[in-house]
Amino acid sequence: MNHFISGILKLGLLEASIGLLLIDRLAGERFERERRIAALTLSFAMLFAWSNYGTLRGGASFWILASVVPTILGAAWVMRAGFGEGSGERTQALRATLERWASALRIPAAAIAGVLVLGLGLIWAALAREGAPLVHAHEQFHFYLAAKYQKEVGWFDLYRAALIADRESVHVLDGATHARDNTTFELEPVEAVYAQSDRLRARFTPERFEAFKQDWAALTRAWPMDWKGVIRDHGNSNSPAWSVIAAPIARAISLTPANQSFLGWLDLVLMLVLFTALPACFGWRAAAVGLLIWAGVPFVFDYLAGSLLRWDWLFALGLAACLMQRGRWGAAGVCFGYAVATKLFPILFGVALALKLGLEWRRTRQLSREHRRFVVGTFAAGLVMVVAAALPFGPDCWPEYARRIQTAQVEKFYSNQYSLKTVYLQLAAGSPGEFLSHWYRPLEILQGRADVDASQHSFGLLLVRIGFSLLVLVLLRRATDVQAFLLGPFLVFAWLTVNAYYWNMLGLAAVGLATRKDTPALVWLVGLHVTFMNFYLYQHLNAGFAEGYVTGLFLLLATVAAAGVELWSSRAQRAAPGDASASTQAT
Repeated sequence: MNHFISGILKLGLLEASIGLLLIDRLAGERFERERRIAALTLSFAMLFAWSNYGTLRGGASFWILASVVPTILGAAWVMRAGFGEGSGERTQALRATLERWASALRIPAAAIAGVLVLGLGLIWAALAREGAPLVHAHEQFHFYLAAKYQKEVGWFDLYRAALIADRESVHVLDGATHARDNTTFELEPVEAVYAQSDRLRARFTPERFEAFKQDWAALTRAWPMDWKGVIRDHGNSNSPAWSVIAAPIARAISLTPANQSFLGWLDLVLMLVLFTALPACFGWRAAAVGLLIWAGVPFVFDYLAGSLLRWDWLFALGLAACLMQRGRWGAAGVCFGYAVATKLFPILFGVALALKLGLEWRRTRQLSREHRRFVVGTFAAGLVMVVAAALPFGPDCWPEYARRIQTAQVEKFYSNQYSLKTVYLQLAAGSPGEFLSHWYRPLEILQGRADVDASQHSFGLLLVRIGFSLLVLVLLRRATDVQAFLLGPFLVFAWLTVNAYYWNMLGLAAVGLATRKDTPALVWLVGLHVTFMNFYLYQHLNAGFAEGYVTGLFLLLATVAAAGVELWSSRAQRAAPGDASASTQAT
């Protein structure tokens, strides 16, 4: 679909969602069925828009795509029964069956339901792999080959190994002049890569290098594209823990277009499980809002759909939240520990929860048994994943991954990232007058300039980050533990720089905010909608190079507005007639 029309449609869906949020607040318990239908319609419409209006990648059979709807409905029915939701006769019969299986296997009925939904999704993915192709060859080069040959290429030698393999096979990189050096993110001449040929080949056994060459040749023959541009990207960002799961899958499934399509559907199978579990744990309304924001965040489909296990961390975080909501804190900790091990930045979800628990500890001087079980589960899962990765990939895999993460944090600005650092440097590295004159449509992004060194502004940036975190802390005071955990993305925004295609994690934040009834949470949630409405509008103003900056700015403004409403309402409550403190002040 035309890019301009697509953006306008997404603007309309986000605007309609805001209207429905306001209607929810005013309607109370009335018109629940109608509001439910409206919310689900908006969410599925945004999901359809997110998938490039059903065109996927390379075309798809109408009947395969049409089968998505009954697959989702069937999965939701199984999940509702597993969590004990729904009163229909058939749902109760399925619930009884699941409970019998749960008693025999000594595992929760909800876990059995999750396995059944996962199996349903895998069957659908297997059937759809030819009728609904979903292959992101650029991504699968990075994550299929990097997983399969993790020990040999590590985090810095994938492009170099591809250049050496290409020179001995298909020659699609003939004429390439530079490749990305992922130790610095600078471009290096290909001659410098060829000079390292002996070192690179020594990382492989002869058999493994021959297999790598064959996979490279198969990938490039199946998917003709600008492979010279691919090796100028920023390399694979997978963690050793991720490779523990992905490497066996990559080794077991050969590189054919049909197999690649099956791999490309695995992430969406995980999302199917997650978004059929969320309604049973948080209610249909919160899940619908979360799905709409998840699908409404720009870039995500184009960058990630059709890759290999790029949403395992998001699935683990969402499952952790579901388990918390159901009181299974030990299992939630295990899921959270895996999420941190596989992507690291999810640790800030735990920090958000820790801030909430810190407020409670200050009052009670106690840490509950549930929270202790969460901590134990987190550390146990993290330790297992660290050791499990070090065994096949060597003890140096984690220090090497740490260097890869650090490189990403000091990189110059590019437009598909959202970070508080970008917004701060736009003010601190320039003049206040220039910032005020061009706050919405800057002439340039100062973070991207060669003469702007972020380390020279580190102290001011630290103060701003602390101040932003205090705003989040203000908004945590009336949150439940689970709601606090789901506010983790805002701390990621403050303290780290991650690519925009990870920001569908704001869908989880939206779930938490949608379960709250207070006005500050509504303001924050509306602010998320406005942030991405502005993104689509901004692109149509032909100011695309700065969309990452302005999206970060709007995330900041949404948080400031919500915190301001929270402080104002708290002050109003303290000053209300009959309040003890107000009476004392009056006296």
